[in-house]
Amino acid sequence: MGQDELIHKNVCILPLSNAPDIFSCVAQWHHQECERQGLKSTLELRRERLAKHIQSESIPKTFIATLNNELVGCVSLVNYAYGRDSVRAKITDTPLWLSNLFVQPAFRNRGIGNLLIEKAKAYAQELKLTELWLTATEFTDYYQKRNWEIARKTRLGGRLVNVMKIEL
Repeated sequence: MGQDELIHKNVCILPLSNAPDIFSCVAQWHHQECERQGLKSTLELRRERLAKHIQSESIPKTFIATLNNELVGCVSLVNYAYGRDSVRAKITDTPLWLSNLFVQPAFRNRGIGNLLIEKAKAYAQELKLTELWLTATEFTDYYQKRNWEIARKTRLGGRLVNVMKIEL
């Protein structure tokens, strides 16, 4: 068995709601990634938004990856219809977005990101969705190798990003 196969065997992917003790670490990752991408962010804002991911609702949802009980990554599914007003659209009325894919640098290039993406896709399929969306800049090739297609380009936080989707 190769090292990557051994890692995959020992990776556990579960909802953040099952491990609330690591909430602060995931919020910090989200904050750092938003800042890295040039988006306005505060740690308090990330905590506030992430708190919605640990409630019993189906969306938004964050999954975490652990390797031998060490937190190594996360990914989120969000539906931007859950906006400022309290009226919520049905999940199937608006696109579901893959967001905040993060793997600790020491654990990258071992397939953990793929495992997180596959878990997110499977969860979206459980919700009877037929596509998933994301935005990417420097990682566009990563997603294209995994069958995501560029649907359009736009600006986000002053940066040109690719809006991508995949059929489920």
